[in-house]
This record gives sequence, structure tokens and C-alpha cells, in this order.
Amino acid sequence: MLLSKLLLALAGLFVSIAVADDKTDLGSVQAANKNLTKYYDLIKKYPDILLQLPSYKGVTIIAPSDKAFDNIPYTALNGQWDPDDKAKTVPLLQYHILQGTVSTNALDVGPTYVKATLLTDPQYTNVTSGQNVLVNKQPGDTVVFTTSMGTRCSLVTGDIEFQGGLIQIVDNLLIPPARLGKTSEAFKVSSFLGGLYAAKLMPDTADRKNITVFAPQDEAFGLVGGGLEKMDTTQLARIMGYHVIPDQVLVSSAFTNNSKFKTLATDASGKSQVSVIIRQAGNNKYVNSAQIVQPDILIANGLLHLISNVLNPDAESAAPNPTIGTQAPVFPVSSIKGAFTSALP
Repeated sequence: MLLSKLLLALAGLFVSIAVADDKTDLGSVQAANKNLTKYYDLIKKYPDILLQLPSYKGVTIIAPSDKAFDNIPYTALNGQWDPDDKAKTVPLLQYHILQGTVSTNALDVGPTYVKATLLTDPQYTNVTSGQNVLVNKQPGDTVVFTTSMGTRCSLVTGDIEFQGGLIQIVDNLLIPPARLGKTSEAFKVSSFLGGLYAAKLMPDTADRKNITVFAPQDEAFGLVGGGLEKMDTTQLARIMGYHVIPDQVLVSSAFTNNSKFKTLATDASGKSQVSVIIRQAGNNKYVNSAQIVQPDILIANGLLHLISNVLNPDAESAAPNPTIGTQAPVFPVSSIKGAFTSALP
């Protein structure tokens, strides 16, 4: 009985994808939408996912095309994908359902949008309201969805209406974000990760809910790391904490010129949080004087942005010189190879 009701709900879910003659039976819908047969088969295999759809404000289903499933062996899901494993497949299906209706036609070109999904399993997420997907509309009406490790998939067919919201067909599967440690290693900011360990801020930073992280490139730590490695744990924790904004998941489009954000670092009294200042010159954005060189990398508990220099909580007023390509460090130069990597577990 329950299965029958769920299949009827599924019919209603896909019914308005049917073309021209408004046929309502599932067979006709499938025939009209051959690009979704594998996704539809997966939903039929786990129909209880439909019971999780919110009954208000609608949803947006990011539906992988049949070709997207064929591409799995060439993605990060290779070796992990098992449609018969409910414990793995259901969270993945949840990650493909956005809360609320998101019309790709209505998106502005340029900004990156953070959209929460139905994935709330703590094994995969540590952000409020559901793990996030990044959505960006580029010139030429190209819409890109970005997930773990910067993995991108593109919109194939957009804004397909159904009674409960919208369906967006994409060319690859979405992959839930990895944790801070794994992501830092993948983006070659191992010195930053090692600095967190040396400062005794791990695993707390990776376990903390809703954070925005500024991770200096390894070259930046290599330039000033000799002096930083001589600091005691308390001093280093203040430096490393200055690279973390707590309780906010911030995409780069939220960084407006002269905006300030409080960090985990405190002032000399230990009572007040020290802020970073965002500055913008042309298309370039800076955190104090450090340029954001790669923005908007999803992690399990927020967002990571790569920056060009190590931040100093005692140099909040440091401003960039946009006329030069490389900004001066805000610590004394003390070059070292592999700064803090010995602290990695």
C-alpha cells in the first residue's frame, strides 16, 4: 500500500515533465523523458526518499542524466558508487534535492549562490539546514553546480516544472563535500593544515559547525614559516585562528569592499575577537592584504578560500597594493621548506 502511494507520488513528481499532450501516466512520462530513465529507476528503488520532500516552499531536484550515470567510472565516485547500498545511495539522492525552488533562468550572471539540500546526515555534513551546493550562472546562460573538491557539473535542461517545484537535469552526479583535512591536502595547503595541528586546533576546526576558512598557499607558509614554527602553542593558535570565521558560511560574492568579519582570534586582552577586512580592487578580492586566489571550495562544515599570504591578527590594517602582482608578507621573512608538515598526523 505504501509503495503504491509512493509510486503515485512519483508519478505526480514527473508528470509535468511530459510534453505536449499532458499525459499523466508514468509510462508516458518515461517515454517523453528518456534522459532520466536511470535516475527514475533509482528513485523507484528507494521510494521513501519522496516522503522527505518538504510540503512547503517547494524543492529543486538536480536530476543526473543517463549519461551522468555512465560517467561515474571517470569521477570521484568510481569505486564507491553502489546503487544497491542504501546507506550510501540515499544520502547521495538527498544531496540532489535543494530546499526551495531555484530557477536557473532567474539567476543573475556572476554571483555564486549557496543552496542547502536535504542531506543532513552528520556523516556527510556539519552545516545548519543541510549540506550545501554552489550554483553559478556564467555568461552564455551556462549554469554550473559545484560540489566536493571543486567538482563541477553543468546544466543540460533547466527549469522543468512539476507540482512540487523544479527539476534541473545535469551532466554529472553531485558529490557531497569532503572534510577540511582531506580537502586541504587535495588543494596543496598542507602547511596550513599542519599549522592547525601544531596549534592544537584540530580536529576542533574540522568538527566546528558553519565555518569559513582562509587557507594560505604552501608557498606563503614557506616564506614566513621559520618564525612561525618557533612560536608556542598559544601564540600559534592565535595566528591560525585568525584564518577561521566562525558561525558563517560565506561565498566570495558575499565579500564586499571594506566588509569585516570576526574570526576565532582574539586581541591582546583575549576578550575581543579580531576581524579580517575584505578589500576589492577591480575583479580581485583581498583578505586584509592577502589576495583570494581560489575562492568557494566546499568542505563538510562550510567553505574554504585559498589566499596568497599568511594573515596576521596584529596587522588587520594591512592593505594590498593592487598595482603589484605579489603582496608583501605581514610577518618577517624566514624561509623554511615544508612548514608545519611534521605536525600532520
